[in-house]
Amino acid sequence: MYPLREKGKRADYEVGGTQTTVGKAHRASGLFLLGARILLVLAVVALSFDYFSDNASGGHKESTHGEVNENTVEFWNTIPVSWYKHNDIVWKDCYGEKQCARFSVPLDYLNENADGPWATIALVRVPAKVPPESPAYRGPILFNPGGPGGSGVALIAQFGSGLQRIIGEDFDIVGFDPRGVGFTTPYLSIFKDDGEGMAWSLRESAAPLWNSSSDAIPRLHARSTVLNTLIGDRAAGVVDYVSTASVARDMLEITKAHGRDKLQYWGFSYGSVLGATYAAMFPNNVERLIIDGVMDTRNYYTTLWSQNLVDTEKGLDMFFEECVAAGPDLCGLYESNAQKVKARFNGIIENLKRRPLAVPASDRDSTSLDYGVIDYAIVKNIVFLFLYNPYVNLLYPGQSESSAASRLSFHLSEVEKGNGLSLWNVIKSGLPHFECHCGSESPESPLLTPLTTLSIMCGDGEAIRDTIDELEDHMYEMNSTFADLWPWRVRCSNWKVRPQYRFTGPYGGNTSFPLLIIGNAADPVTPLASAHSVGHDFKNSSVVLTQNSAGHCSIAALSICTIKAIQVYFRNGELPKPGTVCETEAKMFMDGGSGTLLNSSYTAEEQNLVEAWGELGAVFSGSDFGLVKSHLKKFVY
Repeated sequence: MYPLREKGKRADYEVGGTQTTVGKAHRASGLFLLGARILLVLAVVALSFDYFSDNASGGHKESTHGEVNENTVEFWNTIPVSWYKHNDIVWKDCYGEKQCARFSVPLDYLNENADGPWATIALVRVPAKVPPESPAYRGPILFNPGGPGGSGVALIAQFGSGLQRIIGEDFDIVGFDPRGVGFTTPYLSIFKDDGEGMAWSLRESAAPLWNSSSDAIPRLHARSTVLNTLIGDRAAGVVDYVSTASVARDMLEITKAHGRDKLQYWGFSYGSVLGATYAAMFPNNVERLIIDGVMDTRNYYTTLWSQNLVDTEKGLDMFFEECVAAGPDLCGLYESNAQKVKARFNGIIENLKRRPLAVPASDRDSTSLDYGVIDYAIVKNIVFLFLYNPYVNLLYPGQSESSAASRLSFHLSEVEKGNGLSLWNVIKSGLPHFECHCGSESPESPLLTPLTTLSIMCGDGEAIRDTIDELEDHMYEMNSTFADLWPWRVRCSNWKVRPQYRFTGPYGGNTSFPLLIIGNAADPVTPLASAHSVGHDFKNSSVVLTQNSAGHCSIAALSICTIKAIQVYFRNGELPKPGTVCETEAKMFMDGGSGTLLNSSYTAEEQNLVEAWGELGAVFSGSDFGLVKSHLKKFVY
């Protein structure tokens, strides 16, 4: 709802008989950032596909204006601006058969001014196949791919048609770039150009993981002081307004501009925080709302980041078990039982701590990407990324290559033998490198950096005043093999900028329509317990659906049960029974010549859903291990 009154520096909202508090900003001294190796992980979470890929659906298309590239500021500047008070959005053809729009809303909802300043939201949609005036039209569904910092424009430009196939052609499928992301303005930029950003990235690339040396956290603390100063100085007036609360309000205004008062939404990963925040702020404005791959909302807003890795090892254990079942022809780490596979895997990882592998240049014409070092940190990141989507990619039924799990296992077996070349060839293009094009013009597209992710999540959270010793204790208390890849509380410690419009609870309530909450049994970063925690916050207004799989979010694995539950929820408003567990048809290991993944027992409708789900599953998968190869190089600083 809208502000009832101001109380000093707070604005209160009526929420189901209680009040939601969105606080005004206060500023504090800041400290922390990210190492370039960790950005390999962050890029998956924040930008889980190549935003500027020429392979995007219609990324370069023939339109009424001739050959255009929608992934440029120049193109987006040709789109007319629609104003939120006008309750209408003007769309322009783009990305093949999709449509793009720009929608201006107040930059600061606590101080709305008819003359601005404005945030102008970039939107793209797959329009419904029925006109809005038709009784069959079901309205827009908004999507968020996660992050924070993921681009909804990129998601729908690439995979919107598949989403419409799953949900129905009588819905508009709408993606938007949240504040500070992609083509939404004002841009959140820190580094002045590629060169400055890459210079920082290259200095960061040698940073140790937090538990590999006694001074790792103090050094991270010092580096982050430098970065936070840059963010506070160079992004002032922008970073203050990128909060999740602001984006939740933006979603309400986008919905109203479609002539509707209640939101339809599907959010993945961090998108679950955004969806839960919206539901708490505007409980009477919910029509259908799915949160998928659920973060613990309280844990996020208190800047703890301590619950995310609870189930990570479960996915790794599934990998070991499936390796045994697959046999030595498909799994390079094969042993007679899962415990022996695990011991072999751990031996490889531990040995790299002491003995990194050199990958020398093969000839005098080698580039900077052709030589380097395979070390503990790189392999740890690769395995972590793999756990985001460990199953066979459904986009390629009957694929000629073996599965990612199989390839990873054989690359690790080569590392075990002292040969790092095969693994290097997989990851090299995703590692930070610099190519000088002296005199070249600056890029047409806005720079996307993981600093947007940092700005949103650190600004959303409570201020941290922990000592170095307390931060170290926090990291050890996470008690996970992958804790050294998850130092977000350290990175957000003493964050400098607090947003003007910030959500501080309450975290649940009774909504006008119940939420569908989806959690995987072994999600590496959003554990099932978090889905139940958020479900408890909305205990009278939600059902938790469990998908019995590893991987991040439901789209990581094929489950006809899950797909149909989502479709029925959006179309008929029917929720699965409490306690429902959906089994999957997914496999980690599969021979490229073993045939199609499409089951002959599927109906034609089910086969169509499987194919569409496979397209969506590519959001969190890449040509090799979880986007290491082809999707990270643009986001390493």
